[in-house]
Formats: sequence, C-alpha cells, structure tokens
Amino acid sequence: MLLDYLFAILFLSIPSALLTGYIAHMNNRSLWRWMLFGFCVPFVAIFVAMVVTYYDQKRAAHNQPNSDADLR
Repeated sequence: MLLDYLFAILFLSIPSALLTGYIAHMNNRSLWRWMLFGFCVPFVAIFVAMVVTYYDQKRAAHNQPNSDADLR
C-alpha cells in the first residue's frame, strides 16, 4: 500500500519537475532550482513558471518599446 503511494507520487512529481524545468530553462531561469520546485509542488509549479514567464516577457516588452513583441 505504501509502495503504491510512492509510485503515484513519483509518477506525478517527475513529469511535473521536468516540465517546470523545461519552461524555466527556455526563459533563462535556473533549471535545477525550478525542477526541484516542480518535484516538491507538482503541477502548481508549472502554472507558477508560466506566470513568471508571462510577467518577464511583459516587462521585457515594456522596457523595449520598439521590439517585435509589440507587433504581435
């Protein structure tokens, strides 16, 4: 029974950690720190990484008013 819970936790945490790490790495964030966050807080970390990415891109577009991001 305990082994079943451990497998369930691992099968939920590992994909969440990988996806969170991927999102963070693609946006020049620390891969290992975000993977650890994604492993400890499965699926919530994915949404946090997406929100952080959104605000980073919004701030970058605001700081560079003549960039291509404004044309999208």
